[in-house]
Amino acid sequence: MLRRGDCAELLRAADEARARGEPVLAKDLADGCPQDRLVDLATRVPPEQGLLLCGRARAADAKASCNPQLLGQLASSLHPRILIGPPDPSDAGDPLLLQALAALGPAFNLSWDADDPELVVGRLSVTVEHTETTTVATVADARGNNQRVPAMQHRVVARAEAQVELSGSTRTLRATDELRDLTWEAAPRLAVAAKFQPQIPVDAEMKKRAVLAWLRSVAKAVASAPPEGIDVSDAKGCVAYGLSLNLAAGNPIAAASGAGDPAKVFTCEKILGEPAGAGIPVP
Repeated sequence: MLRRGDCAELLRAADEARARGEPVLAKDLADGCPQDRLVDLATRVPPEQGLLLCGRARAADAKASCNPQLLGQLASSLHPRILIGPPDPSDAGDPLLLQALAALGPAFNLSWDADDPELVVGRLSVTVEHTETTTVATVADARGNNQRVPAMQHRVVARAEAQVELSGSTRTLRATDELRDLTWEAAPRLAVAAKFQPQIPVDAEMKKRAVLAWLRSVAKAVASAPPEGIDVSDAKGCVAYGLSLNLAAGNPIAAASGAGDPAKVFTCEKILGEPAGAGIPVP
């Protein structure tokens, strides 16, 4: 295996040695995978496989490692299935949030489940603020030449926020969407026609945009801190569960060292093709 230099083969064999309680052999095998090959392979496979490769190398204390930037890219692309829901099962859900989930949920693998959510979301607050300030605008006259005229800047900001339970703590996630436009009166001496109406969506549309931005922030937060209650019925869920264990323990090899619910870990070892006792080797 060392002569072949196949990183996937070497790191899987290292996991088997680690599970048998042979850390020295595990390190020797993992060290057979050089840095450039490890990084190249991790970027060419699905994100859950890339995170496993990086985790197997770290668990075996290999010389090669995946840099934080690569780990962040892999985690942000993982998108395990996450069920979002309210603290109270009788809550039917905010219509704006349900619309946003219908639009973006498939891309981020997020869906609504009021009865058994993995990510609990509090009440969603959405507001719209309008402001107007005087300014000077550069506009085209009847001949196409630029002219400077007094103008009014119209600014509308939609804000969305809600509390979510992540990594055992409550966090308030916020997002905004902002648009601006200018209006001005006619300037006959400069041959400039008036523009009276700002091109800004109505408040209802701005609220939708803000909630879409908020849902993107949820997807980003979940990528960096997956909920420990995540479903482990597939490889993505198992890898996300391992990441959540490492985060909760403050230890990058906690999941590979047997941390977590024994039943979930056993299930994930089977799904991920890990030997019994190897845990969930993610970085």
